[in-house]
Amino acid sequence: MKLDFRLLIALGILTGLPAFAAADRVKTANGTVEGTGRQPSGVREFKGIPFAAPPVGDLRWAAPQPVKNWTGVKQTTQFGPRCMQQPIFGDMNFRSNGMGEDCLYLNVWTPAKSAGDKLPVLVYFFGGGFMAGDGSEPRYDGESLAAKGIVTVTVNYRLGVFGFMAHPDLTKESPHHASGDYGLLDQSAAIHWVHENIAGFGGNPAHITIAGESAGSIAVSAQMASPLSRDLIAGAIGESGSILGTLPAVELSKGEEQGARFATSMNAAGISALRAMPAAQILEAAGKRGAPRFSITVDGYFFPQQPLAIFTAGQQAHVPLLAGWNSEEMNAHAVVGPGEATKESLETAIHKLYGEHADEIVKQYAAATNDDALQAATDLASDRFIAFSTWKWIDL
Repeated sequence: MKLDFRLLIALGILTGLPAFAAADRVKTANGTVEGTGRQPSGVREFKGIPFAAPPVGDLRWAAPQPVKNWTGVKQTTQFGPRCMQQPIFGDMNFRSNGMGEDCLYLNVWTPAKSAGDKLPVLVYFFGGGFMAGDGSEPRYDGESLAAKGIVTVTVNYRLGVFGFMAHPDLTKESPHHASGDYGLLDQSAAIHWVHENIAGFGGNPAHITIAGESAGSIAVSAQMASPLSRDLIAGAIGESGSILGTLPAVELSKGEEQGARFATSMNAAGISALRAMPAAQILEAAGKRGAPRFSITVDGYFFPQQPLAIFTAGQQAHVPLLAGWNSEEMNAHAVVGPGEATKESLETAIHKLYGEHADEIVKQYAAATNDDALQAATDLASDRFIAFSTWKWIDL
């Protein structure tokens, strides 16, 4: 995503560079970390800082737990492992230290020269459909933003079956009677970590802006709505997608059904049996054709009610929002099928999709020529996929 820095200034998250000296070590609430030192750009990098306990063993499919304190100095010069995922997107390039369940790490780029600089903070959530991605991807590297005066943070969060599987047994064992949404809870835990620790990196904990694209944008809208996070953020940036339509939240009971069906497919008697299985076995099974897609749930904890109801009632974070979408979020063939987009094929597809409402849709996506039909079909496909939910977010 390309950002116009005039807009960042309007949001109040861009300031001048600091002017004081600082060491390469920072004391966090859990212990001291040492980064890579100051780069030629003036930015210091801290990679692979743990912000939650490893979600392994009994913590697989549990809300993130606090990091255990350490003594001495932890070297944070290498990206942590990326969370469990299939290689499903060809445009992803990782610098992570392998892949594993122990993946709840974040990375900090800071230009600050002292802990008292109180620079604005940007926390970025990667995209990838909540199925793939990592905070180490070069396209999310925080050095360029940090060089302009922003303490920049990228965050890992659990994905796919590990991040979003709900199950009746998980709901029962949870102190909040909730299950699923572990990836969103990881993000919230990271925001809390940043709020508690970022001052040591020269950041201002009262000026945290969260941002993301695609699934990361959906995550930003979700964090704005959740009572667990909304009071800790000062601004939000979302590109392409929101929780108000793209990958929407389902009721907990439906999420539990998805999880129970997956457990049955694994011949697992319950959650204990699933937790005893190797992570690679779980990942492989979840990636097979016919396996359920694990949805975000209205779990009663991260989301006390449907996100649409939260935004409609004005209960979300009341902060500046910069949001938008791309000119082609989805190809015209997603509407008209494999054939050519023509006036006739577009109208036929619209009537098939919208039934009694088709005539109104045809008016909104009018096509005088076949060239018009290609553009109209592209617009409709994009709106159905991502643009409408992003617009709805802005509108509310």
